[in-house]
Amino acid sequence: MKKTFTLIAIMLLTLGVFAQSFVMINTDNQQQTENLFNDSNLKIHYFNDNFVLATAKVVDKTMQVLDNQAFENTDAYYIVYCNKANQDNYIADIDNANVLFKNNNILIVNNFVKPFKNDGMIAVFNKEAKMAMAHRDFPVVTEENPVIREMMNQVSMDSLEATVQHLQDYQNRMWDSQNAFDASDWIAGRMAALGLEVEQQPFYASTWTGSGQAAPNVIGIQRGTLYPDVYVVCGSHFDSFSYEAMYGGGTCPGADDNATGVASVLESARIMTQYDFEYSIIYCAYGCEEMGLYGSEAYAARCQQEGMEILGYFNNDMNGYLWGDTIHIDCIYPNSVAPIGDYYMNVGSVYFPEMPVQHVNLTYGDSDHTSFNNHGYMGIYPFEDVDHESPYIHSTNDLIGPSVTSFEMSQRYCQMNIGCLAELANPAGEPQIYCNSVENFSVTDPDGGGVYLYLSWEAPQEGSSGELIRFDIYRDNEYLASVDKDEYNIPGDYFYVDEEVSWHEVYEYYIISIYDDGCEAVSETVTGEYTSVNENNLEIVSFYPNPVDDVIYMRGDVVAVEIYDLVGKMLENSQKGIWKNVEEIRVTDLESGVYMMRIFTQNGNIVTKKFIKK
Repeated sequence: MKKTFTLIAIMLLTLGVFAQSFVMINTDNQQQTENLFNDSNLKIHYFNDNFVLATAKVVDKTMQVLDNQAFENTDAYYIVYCNKANQDNYIADIDNANVLFKNNNILIVNNFVKPFKNDGMIAVFNKEAKMAMAHRDFPVVTEENPVIREMMNQVSMDSLEATVQHLQDYQNRMWDSQNAFDASDWIAGRMAALGLEVEQQPFYASTWTGSGQAAPNVIGIQRGTLYPDVYVVCGSHFDSFSYEAMYGGGTCPGADDNATGVASVLESARIMTQYDFEYSIIYCAYGCEEMGLYGSEAYAARCQQEGMEILGYFNNDMNGYLWGDTIHIDCIYPNSVAPIGDYYMNVGSVYFPEMPVQHVNLTYGDSDHTSFNNHGYMGIYPFEDVDHESPYIHSTNDLIGPSVTSFEMSQRYCQMNIGCLAELANPAGEPQIYCNSVENFSVTDPDGGGVYLYLSWEAPQEGSSGELIRFDIYRDNEYLASVDKDEYNIPGDYFYVDEEVSWHEVYEYYIISIYDDGCEAVSETVTGEYTSVNENNLEIVSFYPNPVDDVIYMRGDVVAVEIYDLVGKMLENSQKGIWKNVEEIRVTDLESGVYMMRIFTQNGNIVTKKFIKK
């Protein structure tokens, strides 16, 4: 009997050693939170200004026990942002809901649940959080840096819109969908074209919609000249969500949430890769944010594990819905990272003194800065408006128009992102290698003038460190063709005709200006769609080549051709501008430029087409 009691006592002691409780501890101030991090009784997994979530070896009266066996029956706990008025309906609507805690703003549950309609949630894993620390003092900005202002001035609203449109056109970027994987690949391709070191980080997610590999994070690194292993980071998530996409085959286009954020990151990279910085800059795009910040958690946890020194993290999530008529920024961050918040507002006061920027708390949602804050890095979240965010997020109407209403505001958020990254990464003086991108790049439909899209642009501004060599043209992120800077004799004006296009297909183009010192400047992205010529006319006649050097070859039932210049004047020559019953037309004597042909067919049709004389 004595032996039996001894065994029972040993078993109870063993359970006491290994069974820990998952607890919540309310906090009133920053010092109290810091003290909890120094308590050997606790392993903290998540913290904010109001409470910490931890496993405790010994429970005392300051703790609220949420689960007596921490992480024994779940891989993660979930903080669901749901206001009190909707909690009962939300709980009734989810299967096997095991609610551990609720207050006016949140629920904490220990099993997979769907997010509340208006915003997402946070997955709290069995990982040890770390108090955010400033690795170095944030600079105090007192006046504009002209090089940084130059960067800001290059932010293009058209380029931002093109990225948002592209991501919106996927219609559905749910975390594990093929479209989300395609979006990850597309973003990686854009970063690679800018010369960044690009990685696609795979990670696994267990969510209420299922478990498996998520569309991978995209990480692009621009190495610093003096401190290549010290980093400044900006990021955004590229996945989208709506209940309509989950049930009934609806869509979740995610224009404001969060194609606008991805656009800011890519546009920042497009511009900043033209310059040198002392510190490295990392540009991130995360998957699976909407299910619980899975993507940024995977990357921030790895950064902490590898001991990466990150000076600051700047989040980009929803910046296109302007409420009222004044562009403003609500900057979200916990008190524990106040130094970077003060720095952000300092940059805003110098570069945009007329723009209101304020520190606010967000009680009904979260974003990827929290992953960095909980892994020891200072991160902030500039947001469109905590009181008047887009009412269309997480719905089929999160589109350009109803949900993204102001690309001017998106431009300003991108400029602030660049300003904060650049002031912290420290431009390496006047860059030794610097080059300008093309001006006034456009893609136009030929308006009945042939089956092609017409690309035109002007030479870059002067001031590049090297001599311009050529222009490399990319379509849908793939190399298409090159145009030599001396190919045409119209100074400063360039064009290219893309004849490999299809009816009503939308294409994305950008141009890389190539210089002899190795500098490459990427233009904004411009979309084009061929819509003009009707299908009957396509079958009647065709001609080639276009552009043309000497001879145009005709195909089809052509009985006559008239050639005009762009002001509508018929060309004067020995045939009075009219060719009859011909299969080829010699245009050697024409000056370089764009011309119109009126083609008369045997069936009485008249087809108008453009051609370009080299």
